[in-house]
Amino acid sequence: MDVSPPRSVVTRVSLGLLAVVTIGPLLLEPSSVDFLPAYASIIATGFSMAVVLGLMAVALIVRAELDRSSEPHAARNIVLFAVLAGLMTLMHWIEVDREEYAHDWQTNAYVKILNHEFEAPHNYRPLPYGFTRLIERITHDWMFSCLSYRWFFTFWFVWASYRLARRYLNPHRALLTLLPLVLLYPLSVLRYAGQLTDPLSHALFVLAFLYLLEDRPLALAAALALGIATKETVVIVAPAYLACYWRRGWRSWFITAGLGAACVAAFLAARVPLGWRLGFNSINGTTGLMIGSNLGIGVVRYKRPLPLWENYLHPLLFVGVFVPGIVWGWRRIDPHLRALCLVVTPLLLMSNVCFGWVYESRNYMPLVPLLCTACSLALSRKQPIPHSERKECHKVGT
Repeated sequence: MDVSPPRSVVTRVSLGLLAVVTIGPLLLEPSSVDFLPAYASIIATGFSMAVVLGLMAVALIVRAELDRSSEPHAARNIVLFAVLAGLMTLMHWIEVDREEYAHDWQTNAYVKILNHEFEAPHNYRPLPYGFTRLIERITHDWMFSCLSYRWFFTFWFVWASYRLARRYLNPHRALLTLLPLVLLYPLSVLRYAGQLTDPLSHALFVLAFLYLLEDRPLALAAALALGIATKETVVIVAPAYLACYWRRGWRSWFITAGLGAACVAAFLAARVPLGWRLGFNSINGTTGLMIGSNLGIGVVRYKRPLPLWENYLHPLLFVGVFVPGIVWGWRRIDPHLRALCLVVTPLLLMSNVCFGWVYESRNYMPLVPLLCTACSLALSRKQPIPHSERKECHKVGT
């Protein structure tokens, strides 16, 4: 007999805990923040680190138990995802964290963001820093706090990516969709200084995809609100709800409007208290759109730090490689998944062209599991898992 808690309860508890451990430390911090001094005792330091890792391990064990009713190898999968997250975190440290310039940028950003003094847009993305600060409060070790944060939420990014694939694919093919994610990761972190935003942002992005495809508006609204306070780009998922469910009439319009309201509320809550004003400088620290600088046409506002060809190579590797397969087997893809791909893919690419650097392919990472799942379905000779079976397979859900 299945004694697992209802899916809605699991979701509320999970997202509620996430809000507490990310927002809580920010609200409780004193007005002036600095790095905490290390413990005098090595034993105290080691014990505090063991406590943090132990609590994270408990979360993974609970997840394995919840997945047991729908996954044939739930415990093995959790261990695999933890190892993959560890390898990705190690790669990040090798490529980014150990570099002196990156270390200096990270430490400066960390203190200034917690003191609400850093440049846009990083100053308005506080939740990853709240979680990391909580770990630092326990361990008094900033580097351990950053690495454990990266590993923990990279795990949830990998786990959510697998669950997204499992809505449509059998366990073996779903695991294969993680291969591009892991292979592309080193390239995605090659060209930046290492801000803490991405692991939590990517995890919430893919969770938002899941909640949308499962038609769970309240969970989706919560994931979007937390995601906005982590990185505002996740707002592009909100209009995708209407694209998926527009045939239902006014109900879909009403829900989409509610999702938009939740996004606006979270956006303003993270900015207005810090004196935010509408304008390019407050959006991305620039004076205008980055289209010319990225594409090499029109008005070039900022000199590119890399050759122009890299601006075209990264979108090709992270998005373009999946497009031929998706187009080839378009009719084999679930209609809701098709609509989601059609909305979020161009919007995410456009946001990077207009407000960032196109070679920053870490911003495309949430698209990789989505497009890879769609491509796998498109190239499959078998029909996707029927909707009724998907509901049974994922009754525990997230």
